[in-house]
Amino acid sequence: MTELDKLRFELCIRENLLSDKKDGVNIGTYKEKRLHQILKRFIEDDEACHEIQIGAYVADVLRGNEIFEVQTGSFYPMKEKLRYYLEQTEYFVNIVRPLPYIKWCVWIDPESGEIRSRKKSPKKTLPKDIMRDMLYICDFLGNERLKITFLLLEEEEYRFLCGWSSDKKRGSKRYQRMPIGLIDERVYGNAHDYLEFLPDTLGEAFTAGEFMKASGIRSYGGYAALKILCRLGFIEKSEEKRGRSFLYKRK
Repeated sequence: MTELDKLRFELCIRENLLSDKKDGVNIGTYKEKRLHQILKRFIEDDEACHEIQIGAYVADVLRGNEIFEVQTGSFYPMKEKLRYYLEQTEYFVNIVRPLPYIKWCVWIDPESGEIRSRKKSPKKTLPKDIMRDMLYICDFLGNERLKITFLLLEEEEYRFLCGWSSDKKRGSKRYQRMPIGLIDERVYGNAHDYLEFLPDTLGEAFTAGEFMKASGIRSYGGYAALKILCRLGFIEKSEEKRGRSFLYKRK
């Protein structure tokens, strides 16, 4: 990630804000949100490479022998699409997944459309925070033709004040994610890249609780990370126990 990449990303944002794409034309046909549009333009400036039919699926970007799929939400909807690309074609696949490393919550009055408040969220999302979601594509991780690029963004999340709580925020509806800038990227291109989720401070054998404490990956995400590390062949779950907890061992 270079400063030039960051500047180019900002240019894509400005161009998108100035554009006047109408419904039913080009990417509007696919009802894309602004974040999705900007990321596609950042990946490939030539729109002739966008929305390319490959078999029964449409690739967000096809450049040479590499497919780029922008996934702003869960990995689950693209599971079968990814299976087709890796098993039925010879293309390389790069999943581009934006993460809100710095997020501003912008609250909108649903009736007037006025912005009521804009506050910075204390949470910074990293790849380790979406381990549970990565389970959906666990079978493909480590494939030599698959790369996952996480883009750490500063972004604004616009939400309507339409929730069920007294402040209308809980259960509210998200309207739009708007990127402000590109901060960094994390690329996982081979199995060994995922070893960063296995702390060196852990011994040869450890419990799930010890793993979660050392890695900072909690609850369901921690168990998902352990399953992924088992699937990649770095650890295995044994029948031995420490106290009442099963042990995981390095392989």
